[in-house]
Amino acid sequence: MKTKLKKWTKFTLRWGIAVFGIWYVLSKTSFHDRVIILGDDDKPFAVRVVDGTPESAAKYKQADGAALISREQVWTLAERPSVEIVGPGGKPEKAKLLAIHPFPNQQRDQPPEKLLVQNPNTGKRQKIDPGQVVGGFKVHVPYPLVDMGLIRLVREANPLFLLIALMLLPISYFITSRRWHMLLETVDIHIGQGRAFALNMVGSFYNSFMPGSTGGDLIKAYYASKHTTHRTRAVMSVIIDRILGLLALIILGGVMAAAQWQIPTCRHVAIASGLMLLATAVGLFVFYHRDLRRRSGLEWMLKRLPMQHTIHRAVETMEIYGRRPWVSLGAIVMTFPVHMTTIVSATFAGKAFGLPLSAMYYWAVVPVITLVGAIPISPQGAGVMEPLAVELTRSQGVTVSQAFALVMAIRFCQIFWNLVASVFVLRGGYHAPTQQEAHELDQDDEEEGEGFRVQGSDMMQTPAATPDTKAPHSVLGAPLRPASVFPEP
Repeated sequence: MKTKLKKWTKFTLRWGIAVFGIWYVLSKTSFHDRVIILGDDDKPFAVRVVDGTPESAAKYKQADGAALISREQVWTLAERPSVEIVGPGGKPEKAKLLAIHPFPNQQRDQPPEKLLVQNPNTGKRQKIDPGQVVGGFKVHVPYPLVDMGLIRLVREANPLFLLIALMLLPISYFITSRRWHMLLETVDIHIGQGRAFALNMVGSFYNSFMPGSTGGDLIKAYYASKHTTHRTRAVMSVIIDRILGLLALIILGGVMAAAQWQIPTCRHVAIASGLMLLATAVGLFVFYHRDLRRRSGLEWMLKRLPMQHTIHRAVETMEIYGRRPWVSLGAIVMTFPVHMTTIVSATFAGKAFGLPLSAMYYWAVVPVITLVGAIPISPQGAGVMEPLAVELTRSQGVTVSQAFALVMAIRFCQIFWNLVASVFVLRGGYHAPTQQEAHELDQDDEEEGEGFRVQGSDMMQTPAATPDTKAPHSVLGAPLRPASVFPEP
């Protein structure tokens, strides 16, 4: 009963987040062109105009045939949520920024004509001059007067740029297959480069349907484990492969964000990336330093975790990779071209939809969007990537519709090639593992369990028949033995 309740709780939480995220973005997205004007009591609201209305028009025709809207009536969304204004006593007060009224030819880094804020004392909306903002107010990136709808964005998208964005991605599949094969070889699992590529493509296919952009890793781990008696090593190779890929993504995004330190969003991305990398470095240092591992309590915790057979073999695998650090470093270096390909592909997709982003800015925000999409919540990160993309690009003058189109283009390119990978699935022999088969990944076979036994909460080593006293030892004390593999079929 508890298992069933836990399963339904996870299902509800995951899809609740996804549905809420999609609803949030769609509620702010329009399929048709619209402009923002002020209504009664200076309340801003969107009005649909005839699709294809040019930005430079003197008047905008409403779609329902109502009175024309003059250019002077149009306001734009704010590039930041709040400002500090001078209060009655001369003390700065934080006020919510609702909209901006730009000049007819609003330029970058110039003050707008008016600001619409919510008075922090009365709660009423009021128009103020930019000079009333503490430190002044400048429009860093002018927001478009006409918020183009998704229909127009797709209709006017540059097909050549979209085709380039699509055709760039296959490069990453070859590199990731080679990277994973190298990690398998390191732990003495020899399945052949061709088989590794096939399994990688099968996992990519299932990524289109399973939670997150990494859900297919379960499939890949399952079939890799069938090629060796050391299933835990096979599974750990997939986990390590994914972790190294994410570390490379954080490094690349953090460095490129730091290069644009003057932009607040990039500054936040750089700091967050630095903290994650620092935490990873500290964690690895503690794990591989025997004295620190003991003093920190990590070793004590490892010995008291459930499924000690699996934990033991997982630690052994980490020990093997730790003794060959250049393999992991090489895998990280190999991953940079993969992420570069994704970023360049996203850049062409953004250019196709006319996003007002600099080429450098893509290198800071696309890694963040991709990283969040890897969280196993919903298929392809639906409902998670969209809100983040809106927030990360809003300050650069990107509309909600444009941000939504960018994320959909990134996702479509990945899904397209993931579906192409179905060729490997249709050839037969590969299917999503059943619940029982997936459970087997958590169990070491009898041969793999030789050499140690579990008593209570402590892992006790059982001497082998012919122990090798010179064999290297793992973190938990059991000897490391070379993997025994099945011949490749």
